[in-house]
Amino acid sequence: MQADPAGNIIIIEDVRGRTGSTNSHARQPNSFLYRFVPKNLGDLKAGGKLQALQAMSLDHAGPIVFNAGNVDGAILSNDMRDLHTYGKAFNTQWVTIHDTDLQGFASFDANKLAKDAGATSFKRPENGQFRPGSEFREFYFDETGDTNALTEAVDHGGFGSIMKLTSQGLSGDKGKLTMV
Repeated sequence: MQADPAGNIIIIEDVRGRTGSTNSHARQPNSFLYRFVPKNLGDLKAGGKLQALQAMSLDHAGPIVFNAGNVDGAILSNDMRDLHTYGKAFNTQWVTIHDTDLQGFASFDANKLAKDAGATSFKRPENGQFRPGSEFREFYFDETGDTNALTEAVDHGGFGSIMKLTSQGLSGDKGKLTMV
């Protein structure tokens, strides 16, 4: 978790995805980046909005989304290849998946809500950090990848990556995502 001066908290989820039937050494991306926007900076128990990061596809109209019905297709999709290709940049936005003013404080499955909202899944992201001196506009994180030397997803994030999320400002909902 990382907090910015506006009180937003970036949360990284590291959840392993399923292996494919054809790509039996590779895993489907199944983890998300979240941002908690508190209602009251002085009291996190007052609730707020939980958002998930959504990256727009370069291959088709719309976002890069989780594909539950096609594990092998998701592992080797054009979107996963593009996302793990140096020099490509993706427009991003934060999508609200839970708002305590609307849904209350009952427990919920953030991973499922992120998928339902069309957020972009990653290959086990972790180690997020704002770049010092960037005024909290650059956030870096790595993807663990498949952790299997036999992965079939060589050009699709199988060996991990380092990503940079650039935002327009502390409370900016839009940004750019690139692989470093």
